Amino acid sequence: MNNENIPKKILHWYDNNKRILPWRKHVSKKQKQYFTLVSEFMLQQTQVKTVIPYFENFITKIPDLNQLAKVNDRKLMKCWEGLGYYSRARNLKKTAKKVVSDFNGILPNNIDDLKKLPGIGEYTSAAILAISFNKPIIPMDGNVERVLKRIFYLKKEKEITKENLNKKKIFFESSERPSDYAQAIMEIGALICKPSNPQCFECPISSNCFSFKKNDFEIKSKNKFNKIKYFEAEIYRDNKKYLLIKNDKFKFLKNLLIFPMKEVEKEKFNSSVNKKINIKMSNMDMKILLNKKNKRVKIKNSFLLDKENIKSQILPSFTKKIFDTVSKY
Repeated sequence: MNNENIPKKILHWYDNNKRILPWRKHVSKKQKQYFTLVSEFMLQQTQVKTVIPYFENFITKIPDLNQLAKVNDRKLMKCWEGLGYYSRARNLKKTAKKVVSDFNGILPNNIDDLKKLPGIGEYTSAAILAISFNKPIIPMDGNVERVLKRIFYLKKEKEITKENLNKKKIFFESSERPSDYAQAIMEIGALICKPSNPQCFECPISSNCFSFKKNDFEIKSKNKFNKIKYFEAEIYRDNKKYLLIKNDKFKFLKNLLIFPMKEVEKEKFNSSVNKKINIKMSNMDMKILLNKKNKRVKIKNSFLLDKENIKSQILPSFTKKIFDTVSKY
């Protein structure tokens, strides 16, 4: 495969077509590290267009690493509210505290120290090093994977392993602008080499792409199945207020307010004639049975909420959806 001028072609395309994103603003080196840290945490399992307004609000309310390290949890969760996966916010604060205490408030610039920080794994550490520290690294996100699979026409299970895809990154060679180059390759995957209907005639490296030459763009993916889980939510109403509890049962919503609920068998869910709602999460499909209760009970760590004060509370998106549903009937 002829790789002549691959970095030059990719960067030329990027300079003319890159998206204007708030974490790409020209700021000081220290602020760029902070912007990258926050945006990469937010972008874990969340799309760019969803993250943008949350990032802008977060940076306005918590403008630097030192303030993040000492922000109170309520303010932190309010800034994160609606973005989901609240453990990311908790890990982000833990990371900020550790960076302040152990690294004098400066993000470490090596992969070993970065991976010791809460919530930072292989990809996030690589992204921070490439984007913030201008290290010659190509982070392997889903966009880069897809570009490589199409360039090399990788279809077999053994061809799309993490190990083999990392070896194929040699195709990209290196650039004198590592930060821009890493972002440029990911940008090609996001804007051109899309999962369906790739815009090949706009691609700067289509002449190097075997999938383009074969006119076959189907992507072989590892089999992933979202778990389907069934729940019963108990709806206690007192006039126009509803009973919610502080969650201490489900790890993924620790200490957030939810309706009293428990996991149930599929058979019970299917056989019930009560109102049901479906909520898709990135790692789970939640099917929730809404069971109205006539008699209010006393439950530890419970609260009564109505539509007027719900905005001041930190609630998971599915709690809001249940609330919106039950308040209509």
